[in-house]
Amino acid sequence: MFPSKLKDFFAAAVLLCFFTPLFFPLIAGSKESTMLPTLPLSGELDNTPRTVMLCKPLTIQFSVRNTGTVPFSSGTISLAITAAGTSRSVFVRKLPFTTDTNSIRIENVAFPQGEYTLTLKASVVNSEDSIKREYTLAEQPLTVSAPILVTRDGDSVPRVLLWLGRTGTPVQRVFAEKIVKEAFEGDNVYTMIVDTAEAFTNQAMSGDFNTTVLFETDELLDRSDWLQDQVARGMGLVVIGPEDKARMTAETFGFKFLEMPSSAPAMLLLTDDSGMGLSGTVPVSGRILLPQKKSAKPAALLAEDKKPAVLIDTAGNGRVIVMPFSFTRSALDAGTTSLYSLLLRAAVHTAAPENDELTGVSSVELLVSAPSGPIRAHVVETLPAGTRVIWTNAEGTVKNNTLLYDLIADKEPQRLLYVYQPPAESKTPAFSEVFFECNEHLVSQGKIE
Repeated sequence: MFPSKLKDFFAAAVLLCFFTPLFFPLIAGSKESTMLPTLPLSGELDNTPRTVMLCKPLTIQFSVRNTGTVPFSSGTISLAITAAGTSRSVFVRKLPFTTDTNSIRIENVAFPQGEYTLTLKASVVNSEDSIKREYTLAEQPLTVSAPILVTRDGDSVPRVLLWLGRTGTPVQRVFAEKIVKEAFEGDNVYTMIVDTAEAFTNQAMSGDFNTTVLFETDELLDRSDWLQDQVARGMGLVVIGPEDKARMTAETFGFKFLEMPSSAPAMLLLTDDSGMGLSGTVPVSGRILLPQKKSAKPAALLAEDKKPAVLIDTAGNGRVIVMPFSFTRSALDAGTTSLYSLLLRAAVHTAAPENDELTGVSSVELLVSAPSGPIRAHVVETLPAGTRVIWTNAEGTVKNNTLLYDLIADKEPQRLLYVYQPPAESKTPAFSEVFFECNEHLVSQGKIE
């Protein structure tokens, strides 16, 4: 008797010998099928741009090559643009098959801005050998960008109420007005100038302003407790001048003053860490007081003895800057107003609050440009119903709850600013919608919140 394992081995051998002839035709047939002709292709999208602007033409250049030996009976080439990460096509073009370099032109790109994929495909048939094949030959990303570039910022814009004193000679008043005008000319801040204590009080209490300036005032406020409350809630205050009325207002915020022993001209020294973003020296003349307050930070010193000449202090959520010398007299003696305009502008920007959360007033800054060159644009600001537009730095049309800017956008960004007060109960944010001119029609390129 054979062992059982050996018996199994002989049985398997017998079966193999019996069935092997039956397998040969199948193996031969399989070998013959793999030898059938194939239709290999290759393709490229060389010289096709990867970025295109809305409303601009797009030329797609492509080439297809037959890298095999079998001719084609028929076929098609297709070009498709699909939204990135999806199968949604925004453009499809089918063309007769050809093995050559060709191009097509989209005269006006009108699908939404965003990221897309451009795909080159081919479908070919060889009737003689009954072969049909489909190929994806090439792909590349395509970015569709808008012709108008808009960035939106909600940082606080200085809203300055300046009380300008009326004392002095006509020449002194002219110099004072010039200092103020040059300080804010082209600075894109909302500024109102008043010349009486009553007008200052009415406007300061309106809520339209977040920074107030007493510029060498010649009147005393009937009451100053309301001003202290406003500053405590976040308003900025700048007190300029050595006059008794200005000094008394500063004293209500805890400042004290010493009289300079001499009225000889002095030199104001500003350093990089002054807090006002200025450095250098500025001549000052006339009456000069030396401000004092333990909690305050020196913003400028007298160059001769390094005593504080300008102080910055916090009062609640607001800031107070005291500058107890005459800008007007100093400008007259120096024969220039530019230094004092620069100093005034720096003081206002330093005192202004960093946000308007506590005032109920909102500010918006828009930077509008056209990277590809000049183009007409509309920027439409939609505001909550019942909104009051307080100010805008450019010519804009206010209608109902919208603010419209019509402009020619160019490579250099234009700065659009506006200040508005929405209803107290409103929770709806403002948003922008941008339109550009395309074939003499305005086309929306979308919203910006």
